[in-house]
Formats: sequence, C-alpha cells, structure tokens
Amino acid sequence: MDYQRFIQQLPQFYENLGQASIHPKSDQFQAVLDRVKGMTTANVMQLLNFAVECMEPDEVYCEIGCFQGSTLIGALLNHPDKVAYAVDDFSEFDDTGENFDALIAHLNLFNQDQQVLFCNQGFEEFFFDLKEINPDLKIGVYFYDGAHDYRSQLLGLLLAKPFLADQALIIVDDSNWSSVQQANWDFLATHPHCQLLLDLPTPKDGYRTFWNGLHVFIWDVNQQTNYSWSIFDENHRSKPFIKALYNFHFDFEFKQKQESLNSLYKEAVSRHVSGQLDTAERKYQEVLQWDKNHAQAWHDLGMVYYHKEKYPNALERVLISLRLNPSISLHHYSLGLILEKLGNTAKAIEAYQQSITLNPRFIDAYNNLGNILSTIGDLEQAESIYQQAIDANPDNYGSYLNLGNILMAKEHFNQAIDAYQKAIQLKPNNSDIFQNLGLAYAAKSDQPNSDLAFGYSAYYQGNYEESITRFQQVLGHSGCNLNFYKSLANCYKNLNQQEEAIQIYRQAIENHPNSDELYLSFIAILQHFGRLEEAIAVASEASQLFLHDLAVKLETQRILPIIYDDTAEIDCYRHRFTQYLEDLIQQTSLDNPEARKNALKGIGHRTNFYLQYQCKNDLALQIKYGEFVHHVITANYPQWVQPRPMPSLSQSGKIRVGYISNCFYLQTVNKLFSGWLKQHNAEQVEVYCYYGSLRVDARTQLLRVYSHAFHHIPNNLEGISKQILADQLHILVFLDLGMHPTLTQIAGLRLAPVQCLTWGHPITSGLPTIDYFLSSDLMEPENGENHYSEQLIRLPNIGISYPKPVLPKTRKRRSEFKLRPQSTVYLSCQSTFKYLPQYDYIFAAIAQRVPQAQFAFLSHPSDSITQQFLQRLKKAFAGFGLDSEDYCVTLSRLNQNDYLSLNLVSDVFLDTLGWSGGNTTLEAIACNLPVVTCPGEFMRGRHSYGILRMLGVTDTIANDEAEYIDIAVRLGLDPQWRKSIVAQIVANHDRLYDDKTCVEALEAFYERVVEDYPRKPDFI
Repeated sequence: MDYQRFIQQLPQFYENLGQASIHPKSDQFQAVLDRVKGMTTANVMQLLNFAVECMEPDEVYCEIGCFQGSTLIGALLNHPDKVAYAVDDFSEFDDTGENFDALIAHLNLFNQDQQVLFCNQGFEEFFFDLKEINPDLKIGVYFYDGAHDYRSQLLGLLLAKPFLADQALIIVDDSNWSSVQQANWDFLATHPHCQLLLDLPTPKDGYRTFWNGLHVFIWDVNQQTNYSWSIFDENHRSKPFIKALYNFHFDFEFKQKQESLNSLYKEAVSRHVSGQLDTAERKYQEVLQWDKNHAQAWHDLGMVYYHKEKYPNALERVLISLRLNPSISLHHYSLGLILEKLGNTAKAIEAYQQSITLNPRFIDAYNNLGNILSTIGDLEQAESIYQQAIDANPDNYGSYLNLGNILMAKEHFNQAIDAYQKAIQLKPNNSDIFQNLGLAYAAKSDQPNSDLAFGYSAYYQGNYEESITRFQQVLGHSGCNLNFYKSLANCYKNLNQQEEAIQIYRQAIENHPNSDELYLSFIAILQHFGRLEEAIAVASEASQLFLHDLAVKLETQRILPIIYDDTAEIDCYRHRFTQYLEDLIQQTSLDNPEARKNALKGIGHRTNFYLQYQCKNDLALQIKYGEFVHHVITANYPQWVQPRPMPSLSQSGKIRVGYISNCFYLQTVNKLFSGWLKQHNAEQVEVYCYYGSLRVDARTQLLRVYSHAFHHIPNNLEGISKQILADQLHILVFLDLGMHPTLTQIAGLRLAPVQCLTWGHPITSGLPTIDYFLSSDLMEPENGENHYSEQLIRLPNIGISYPKPVLPKTRKRRSEFKLRPQSTVYLSCQSTFKYLPQYDYIFAAIAQRVPQAQFAFLSHPSDSITQQFLQRLKKAFAGFGLDSEDYCVTLSRLNQNDYLSLNLVSDVFLDTLGWSGGNTTLEAIACNLPVVTCPGEFMRGRHSYGILRMLGVTDTIANDEAEYIDIAVRLGLDPQWRKSIVAQIVANHDRLYDDKTCVEALEAFYERVVEDYPRKPDFI
C-alpha cells in the first residue's frame, strides 16, 4: 500500500482520536495533539477507510473477526473496487446464525456483499488454506480482532506475514490487554521491518466505544527499525506479564509431566497386577527415566523381578526404594519377602519387624514373621506373634489359621480346632482352613467331624465327587445343618445329577421343616434344572407354611423359565408374573417392625433378572417393583431416603464419584466399565469403589489401583451404605443394578445427591431414587428416553472405554473344539437365556444355504437347560428338512484363553436378536470376526449395532431377519467379501478401543449435575 500517503494525511484524523502514543522517530506526527476530546467509532472507521483507499490495485483488505460487519463496512465504504477477506468461525461462536445473518444484511444495505469473500473458519485454518489456493495474494491492510490470548495474537501476526504486501498496514484491536501488547511487541522484536506507528489506548474520559485500544503497525520489507534496547525495554516489555507467562509455562510443563508420569505409572501397575511382567518392567523403567527418585516405582520394579524369580535384581531395586523413602511399611515387608528367598532369614526377620513397627496393623508382616519363627522351630515366639496379629486385627482369618497350625504343631488339638473355627467364621469358603480342621479332628480320632471338614474342603476346591464321598459318610450326623445339605445338593447340581440333588433337598426339609431358607434354595435349584412345575408346587407348599414370609411370596412370583419352548410360554409366564406382583404389593403390610424386617429380607433374596430376557418393554413392571422396593426401604431406613444436599467440592476441587458393583472381578461388567475408572482425569474426579461380593482376583486389585478409595464390604447393606455416606459423594453410579439383590436394596436409598445406573444390566431400575441412566448414543433408539424411569444420558459412541483384548499366544485348533477343518464356523456364544424361540429358525435357514456350516454354541451350566435348547434347535432344523446334529456343536464353558481361541478359529460371529452381545462382540472384533447383527427395539438389543457403527463396518448390520440370514449366508459362501470385511475390521480397530471421548463427556456430565444441583439440566 502507499503508506507514505497514509502517513502524510493521517494527522487530520486525530482531531478526535484521543491520546496517541507516537513513535519518537515519527517526526511528521508532531502536530498531533497530546490530548483531544476522545476516540469514537466513527474516527476509527475513517482510519480504516483511508487505509484501504491507500492500498495498491492488486492488494486486498483482510479482517480477522468480523462480528456483524461494522469494521468491514467502514473499511470498504466508497471503495467499490476493493476486495476484502472476512474470516470468522461463525459456526463456533454463533449457534443461531444471528450474527452472520446480520453481517450479510448490513453488507447488502451498503451494496458491499460482492466485494467480500467469506471464510467461515478459524484464522489458522484460513491461512493454511490460503497458502494452497492463492499464494500470490497480497494483503495491503490487515485488521486483527480475533482471539486475544497470547498464542492466538502472536500466531495471527506470524501466519499473516507471508501474505503481506511489501508495504502494508497492520491494525490490532484490544491493545490495552497485556497478552495483546506482549504478543505484538514480541512480533516487533523479531521483525525489524515492522514499526509501531500508533498506540491508541481506550480514553479514560469522554465517549467510550467498544474499542479497547488499537495498535497500528507499518510493515515495510525495505525498512529496518532502529529501536534501542533502552526504548524497547521501557516501552515494549511488560515485565509482570512475562513473569506470569514464564510461571505459567513451568507450572503447565510440571503439571503435564506429572500427569504423564502418573498415567505411565498407573499403566505399569495395571500391567503388573494383570501378570504382564515384561511389559510392566518396561513401563516402570520408563517411569524411572522420568523420575529417578520415584521410590514407589523402584519398589514395584523390584517386585516384578521378585515375581520373575530374579531375587538379586529385586533386592537391589527395593533397597533403592528404601534409601529414597525408609518410612513405608510395605517396602520393608517386600524386603523381607526377597531376603527369605535369598536365604537370609535373620535379615528377613528384621525387615518384618521394621514393617510392623511402621504399621502395627500390617497383618501380613506379622504372619510372615510368625511363619519364619515357626520354620526355625521357635514355636512359642511364633504363637506370640500370631496372637499379636489377632489383637491388631481380629477380623483377619489368616492369623487364626496360622495360630491353629502352631497349636497343631504343639499338639494342642482342641485349641487348634477353636482357632480354625474362628478362621472359618471369617472366611467360610476357604478350603485350606477346612483341610487343616479335618486334620485336627483326625488327630483327635473324631472321624465324623473330620469327614465333614474334609468334605467342605473338597467342595470349596470344586472337587465335588470327593466332597460327596466325605459328606455321605456323615449324612444324618448332628453336624448336618442347613449349610451341609445345601452344599451336598450343590455338589450334585454341579455334576448335573438332578435327582440326587432334589432328594437331598427333600431330606433336608424333612429334617428342618421350619426353614424357609431351604425352601427358597430348593425352588431356585428346580428352576435351574428347568423343572418349573415342581418349583411352583414347592413354592405353593412353602407359601402355606410361611404365610407372612415375603421372600417366599416373591420367589413364587419370580418363577420364570430360564429358556422358553415357544412364544406362547413367554406370554403365559409374563401374565403370571404381572398378576403375582400386583397381588404381592397389595398384600404386603409394613405396619410393624417384624413385617418391615420380613419385607426387607424378601427384597434381598433375588432380583427380577430373568424377566428382562423376555425382551419386552418392562418399564411399567420395573416402576411398579421399584416403587415397592423403595416403599420397603423407606420403612426400614427412613433416615437414609431423604434428599441429600450437594457437598462442597474438596479443597482440590475434585468431584467425588462412587462406583458400586458386585462384579469387581474378571467378569463382563468389570470388562465393560473398568475403562471409566482407568481413564478418569485424576485432577478432576476422585474415584470411590464399593464392592459387595466375596470373590477377589487380579482384576479386583487392578481396580484398587484406579481408585482413590476402594471399599470391599461383602454382603453388607448397612456397612456399604454407611461407608458411602461417610465418603460424602457427589455422585453414586450403580454398574450392574438388577443382578444382585443387595444392590437393589441400596439403590432404593438416597446415599448421594445424584444417583445413576448404567447398562451392566441394561434395564431401567424403576426406582424413584435413581436419577440418570448412563447409556450409549450409538446403541439407543431414537425413542430411547421412553424406556427409562430415569433421565437418559447418551454418552458419545458406545459410551465405554473398552481396552483392546490381549489375544492368547498359545491357541487351540479347531479339532479341539469338535469343529471340522473345512467347515464355515458360525460362532454364537451368548448365555442360553438370550436365545428366544422365535429366532431358532435363523440357524436352520443359514444351514440350508451353506451346506458346510457349523454353529458353535456354549452350554448352560445345567444339562437340562442345554438339552431343552438343543431340542428347540432340532425342531427348527427339522422344519427345513435338516438334522441339527450335523450342524450344531455345543461346547462346555471355557476359560478366557480358550474362549478367545474359539473366536480365532471361527469364521463369522452371529449376534443374538432381542438381547445383543456386548463384551462378546467387542472380543469377537478383536479376533477379527465379522459380526452379523440386527438391532432390536430396546437398547439391550442394539449393543452390537452400536459397536459396528463406531467401528465403521456396517455392511453386516441387517434391517430384519431375512436380511440377517442373507448377510450370514453371503459371509459363508463369498470368502472374498468376508476377507474384505475382515480387512475393514483390522484397519478400524483403533476407532473402537480405548475411547476417551466418552469419558470426557461423562466427566462433563458429572460437572454439570454438580454445578446445577438440585435442578436437573437438560441433556442430549
């Protein structure tokens, strides 16, 4: 542009431009007054307009940040030959389109719409695109009014630089902001051909406009600015801002490093707990590369070597951890473990003693110390140590077991028996305790009690034949209590010996006729065997004996088939369930303490689990039952059902979220939702876990790693409830509500201001105390909100962060699964109760068109249920003139590695209709199996549909049953098409696994409900 002309005529515009700070070298501006009345919008428009007038014919005006167009209009007014670029991300800042519409209207009013090229994008994207489409474009006047953070401001100048004319004018708004000033001055310092011409602050007096100061720069590639350091340092460096920027940088870097370090350490622990020792070793070493003083990482790396039996390496690392931090009891304990393996008993004793000194309640240290003393023959001292352990924690079964062993060695058999029995009270399903108890009774020549103890030991090991042999020796003995009969019957049940199990229950009831517990268990075992008429008869008998026992009444109402012979049977039992539920609610009284206690026990026995597998709309029934549960809970715990105020955020500002489940072990619910716990932002969310089951495994330990606090309180409604209240949660989330009766009882309470459930069991709770259902946007139908009593929250994608399964290194072959080498294997591996009779024909229809087809199913634990399903298949195949035995293979339940191997040797995964696969589908895709699915009416029938949509492989999604069959057939007959589907699956794995988007959305949801409480925000 002709900036000399601009400079020469500029003073006339300053009669009303306010105080102007002019560069000392600009002598031509001496006539500008030091003070004038005030800067107005009109004056600035004149400035822009004249600047555009001074542009050369081939130059354009470029404006970043247009709002409703006032500066555009002012710049272009009376210059119809000038072209302008208008850059603004209207879609981001103007959801309604109001500003953009106003901008167009204003430009039309002044006939300028044809002069302006609109770029609806951010300025960074604009300049990158501009480089591709018009590299010769020259900007004569550049007006920047975009984002004014330091980075955006500086980048706005740097990205424009390649497109500026050799002589150009740069005008920047909001120059009063310290971030803008410093960005502009840093640009000056690095570009000697840029000169600050004017610094126009917002006037302190007079008429105030929307301008917040202007910087005007001259850009001339032939000019070198002659700033001295003293002038630049005094006028162009904001020392407070530079210091703040410096501190922010290092605070940010430190925070980022800590977050990365914490994430890496958590991943190392995750691999360690999961038994992936080589990977854990590498991860711990990476942590130590970041932070060589990370005492916990040194210790954990040492324990990796310990588990790899590299004891000298383990010793070296644990000693380093102790040098860095000698105050951690666990590290001294670990040192003791290693020293024992190295044979240094004396030092191991010292290590355990130091561990106990640092933590007098560390029971494992007591027990290991006692074990060493026992090994070296110091029985008295060992006994004393075990007694100290019991005094420190009387609820630890291991100390009683060890004490019993010492007493046995001292031949104090009666005392040993007492110790073992106390251990059994604390750990009633531990086979080792019963084994030692059996030995103690045998030492006393008490054969009946010895056989009884050995029988329980074998039972808890799963050695049911041995258990039956032992139990039969004492059948009728005085020690045959309820637990004995139930255990013996379960031995027969697990061996699928129906008649023997039923006979034991009848014998038990004959000996204990007043036990409602026996009747309830008997009904359940008859249902397990598929003997529904007998179960109803026993329930009727029990109802007459226990007239006021709600558990018996509920069990009578809940008698539903595990699988159905036909759809008419579904309708029949559904009608029965509905009528019995209505009668039960009408007849239940809560007028006295005994009735209230009885009702609480009743709802704590079982759940409506099998109702949902009819795959109908259960909303009304769930609400009816949910309100009944809440009524019972309110009668028993009125102090725990009132609305709760939202606790203030902790000093850290973190939201306290509790996750409650009975499946915190290697189980489907754990696999589906542990990613939430793992991926939560520890700076934003504190995770509290509440676990109500006895079973503990490596997955349980892994969740402890992910949790701020992990509370294991088995089978204890009041214990868990009190702990939740003590933790002062903001939000409580039920992961598997509907599967475990204790969780249903707890969900009927109000233990947190906001309570949610999710799709570990994908059905509405019907409870008035559950506020939100956390679901998946891709799985929910359009009318999904109509299926829940809770407010539906559609989390992005499939709603979970599911880790990609680790495939087994050693894999089985087809022959080991009874599968033919040349067959087309269709894997259909859902729980038997997911298969509805109206869809059996689909397998036969596929087989009719794919002669080499083989269908692999997994059996039900009950042989009779499996046989019932096979009879259905036989009938369906016969309808097509086929023999199901030629096509169908039923496999026993498999361990995880064998199950994944089965996926790996299969060709196609067939999803169930009505209730879809979730975890099984995610595992099948990891094994690169094409998945055929047909979405159902409800979310529980749309898991695979959502998973495939997220994966981006949708060719195998059917619209109806006929298309489902066609797709399955084509996959069987067209290997090239199948290979193409597999190729898509392999290429798209990263889309599906370890998704963090849903976790971020979940955390955003948590923030909003906490901020907006008690109002329920509107969510999409």
